[in-house]
Amino acid sequence: MKRHFDLILLAVFLLSLPVCIWSWFGDITVLLYITVIPFFCLQLLLCRVTRSLSARLVPVLPVLLALASALYYLVRDSGWDRLAALIFAFASIAPTVGIALGWLVWWLMHRRKQ
Repeated sequence: MKRHFDLILLAVFLLSLPVCIWSWFGDITVLLYITVIPFFCLQLLLCRVTRSLSARLVPVLPVLLALASALYYLVRDSGWDRLAALIFAFASIAPTVGIALGWLVWWLMHRRKQ
């Protein structure tokens, strides 16, 4: 059953990733909330498969880098560049929520086993 659930998580991740890429070129407002799904599936899959904390932090690093760069440009620039940095920061919120939900679901599942 565990392997079956892991394969479902992998399939949902792989199927939702092209939808996120399509929304980047199609409707940008969809991108602000649809990226929760692949990041949630990836984080939950990594938490279930591996025990290594460094492997579990792999999705966290690009999101933190994107947020840090958006905040850097938000503070440093002015005008339209500041608006672009703000939009980029808002686009980084959904993956952060997906990662946090993945950690939370894994923690609840792990606690329920014990």
